[in-house]
Amino acid sequence: MKLTTREKIMLIVLGLILIIGGYYKFILSPQLTKLDNIKQEVIDKKAEVQRVKLEISENSPVYKEFKIINAKIKSMTKPLFPSINQEKIIVILDDMLGKSNIEGNSISFSDIDVNEIDVKKAEKKDKDYLIKNLSEEYKGNKKEKKDEASKENQEDLEENKNETEKMTATISYKGKYKDLITFLEHIETYEKKILINNISISKSKKNNTDEDGIVTEENSITGSIALDFYSVPKIHEQDEEYLKWDFDNGYGKGNPFVPFSGYHEYNENNRVINNDFIMTVKPISSDLPTVIMGRAMDKLGRSYVYADNQNFEDVEFQLIQVDKKYYYKYKTQGESYPKDYENNMIEFDPHGTAVNIKIISNKRNSEEDTSGINLSLINKTNLKLNVNIDYEDDKNPRVKVVNKLGNVKVIK
Repeated sequence: MKLTTREKIMLIVLGLILIIGGYYKFILSPQLTKLDNIKQEVIDKKAEVQRVKLEISENSPVYKEFKIINAKIKSMTKPLFPSINQEKIIVILDDMLGKSNIEGNSISFSDIDVNEIDVKKAEKKDKDYLIKNLSEEYKGNKKEKKDEASKENQEDLEENKNETEKMTATISYKGKYKDLITFLEHIETYEKKILINNISISKSKKNNTDEDGIVTEENSITGSIALDFYSVPKIHEQDEEYLKWDFDNGYGKGNPFVPFSGYHEYNENNRVINNDFIMTVKPISSDLPTVIMGRAMDKLGRSYVYADNQNFEDVEFQLIQVDKKYYYKYKTQGESYPKDYENNMIEFDPHGTAVNIKIISNKRNSEEDTSGINLSLINKTNLKLNVNIDYEDDKNPRVKVVNKLGNVKVIK
């Protein structure tokens, strides 16, 4: 059968349509679908990148929470020694004995052991020091272990939350009772926590003969005192002075048991002003939260409240008087002390007729540095509230007192 020209044209067109359709279905369409998938994957990856950037940015809630938890850990471990060095402790005790006019006859040390605070039980010699292991792992200095070992460490963590290194120093002493009290005060007020495990006191009499041959009786005491020293490895760069101490240099005295020759006291014209409360206000770029506030000399940091805000944080401090008793409470936007801010307050004894708050501010480090506090000071007592602000930025202050009630004085 002979095809007409029309039919030939139609067959050619049909063939072209089939070729184009096949190319689209079997070649072009899969490529377009793949391209669409790649485009969607790119969109998803960009969204994930933005999410990750947000999580690690200074405005991220996770980042802010990390900084606050980081600061709490640093505060809670601050009163403990970073490590136990007998040589360093000898110098510390020698300084305390000298300032107290106590004569130390001997000092003996126990072995350094891994133990639990306030828990007296035998420990295995080959037991891992879990907190040290975690500290090394945090710093990236420890290799990862197998899953089974990790599970064992997790179980140990649950059972041994209060593990520390411990050493006991036993001092045999001689001196006067008032000097012993001074020595105990030095121990109590030392920047690191030293626990008095045991103390014994006995009276000792000694007859002295002066140049005229007159015999006088000197009343003194003798005894021994056992002091416990605790340490935990720190994950923060702190206690630099303690850690960098060089035992080869000439620190302390050649003989730590030589009595101290004397010491001077501060007079009234050079007396130290006691700060009742302390606050720091930092830039958002700091490793610590922008706001930390608490009782001064709170070694454990239990009274501290925190905030991390790239802009101005609202902070309120209150003094309250009920009859002859005095109370305080304070808060940031996220935390308060006490926790039930509306219904509770903390009783305290003022040092005198004034309550002092020390605020340590920081100069602005750039135009983008906009963090600070809006501070409300409420004094409902017959005391004077002094607020002393140091290192403030003159041009763009971080501390803005937006509300004052009662007898309040702000010093910059």
